[in-house]
Amino acid sequence: MKLSLPFRSVRGLSMTVAAISSLVVVLIGAATVYTSHEEIEAQIDHRLELEMEALVDFRRTHSLDELATLVRARDGVTAGNTGYLADVDGAQRIMGYALTDKSGHRIAGSLVAHMPVDGWMEFLPIRRPDGSRGFAQALTHSLPDGSRLVVAGDRLALDKTDDRIITIFLIGLAAILLTSVVAAIALGRLVERRLSAISSTAQGIIDGDWSRRVPLDRSGSEFDRLSQILNDMLDRVEALMRNLRQVSSDIAHDMRTPLTRVRQQMDELLRREDRADTADALRRMIADTEILLDLFAGLLGVTEIEGFGARKRFRPVRLDEVIEDIADTYRPAFHDDDRYVELRLCPATVHGDAQLLMRAFVNLFENVLTHAGPRAGIFIDMDLTADMAIVRISDDGIGIPPEKSEAIFERLSRLEPSRGVPGHGLGLAIVRAVALAHRGSADVDRVGRGLTIRLAIPLAHSPLDEGDKDR
Repeated sequence: MKLSLPFRSVRGLSMTVAAISSLVVVLIGAATVYTSHEEIEAQIDHRLELEMEALVDFRRTHSLDELATLVRARDGVTAGNTGYLADVDGAQRIMGYALTDKSGHRIAGSLVAHMPVDGWMEFLPIRRPDGSRGFAQALTHSLPDGSRLVVAGDRLALDKTDDRIITIFLIGLAAILLTSVVAAIALGRLVERRLSAISSTAQGIIDGDWSRRVPLDRSGSEFDRLSQILNDMLDRVEALMRNLRQVSSDIAHDMRTPLTRVRQQMDELLRREDRADTADALRRMIADTEILLDLFAGLLGVTEIEGFGARKRFRPVRLDEVIEDIADTYRPAFHDDDRYVELRLCPATVHGDAQLLMRAFVNLFENVLTHAGPRAGIFIDMDLTADMAIVRISDDGIGIPPEKSEAIFERLSRLEPSRGVPGHGLGLAIVRAVALAHRGSADVDRVGRGLTIRLAIPLAHSPLDEGDKDR
């Protein structure tokens, strides 16, 4: 059976922590008071023992009258202004003495109390010199001649010490309780506010508002980092949802024409009797079918890359060598069209998959060849940061409208000037998918006269790729 406990809520948990903290303080305080009390009692007992031993030893070598003289001399005198009696005035700090002869008559000592039995008595009722009543710890000893000696220590200092310790403890407990309750309420409200913001954002997204994001306070706290991770996740989910909607629309648009042709050609086959015409129609049907197969193969390729399964194959790769190899492959095609290929690279080792990186740069070269316009060349430069290799692929072609900077990375996205050019609009989508699979990014860096795409790939052994090595 699942219990419904009060500390399951943030407020209840905060108050429970405050209560436990207070209980711990109470237990520590009680132990402190008890230990201090017992220690001071032990000090008083030890002092009484030493005093009694000194007087008994004196009696062994002196007469009873001489002992009485010594008791009168010591009566009312303390042992100095230090120790547990240091803060008690002289009238209340006295050691009390009483000496009686064998008949029970008092012959020395001003202790006002009934003579106790031999041994220890923890609470002996006494009357102090100022007339007040109290209790003393007393030690009584019978001497060989029948006389009896009492040495007592007033418990007033012990009581005052106990009172002060308890007062300090109660003040400390009140301060701790107040601080704990205020801290618990503040923590509870902080956690509730941040969780409420996350819940509100999640509810907004459930209601269909994909633009909602968890607010950040830029404090760098654990909640802020969690909120940033959630926002990054939401950005990713929103992009995938947007791509899914776009893919559905584009697939319907791009498949309509070849499927219509297949349907028409199949109708033609039913009406024709000419075997040669039938063969031509079949060739066209096969060509259109291959277009569809290429489209679906490209879509599946993007999906596989976005699944990040390729990270299991990641190894150290020289990115500059990959780019040089692709550039050498495409130089003849560029030179035939009187275009240039220029590189400014530096040695850079990244943690990745060489085949995927080659595929990404092949698509970038193809994009310039196909869409940048006549005589557009390509210039690739590379810079290194602490943990990233930054590659910029620039052309001096016709460029794209600034508002289309993100659209060109969507699957099946084709801008109007490229509608009549062969292709399916998957090239740059694959480039971004490869960058994301490598924990990097692909974005438009500049538009206008020409297009510059910025590709960022983490360097090998950088903090960004450490988490992927075992995946």
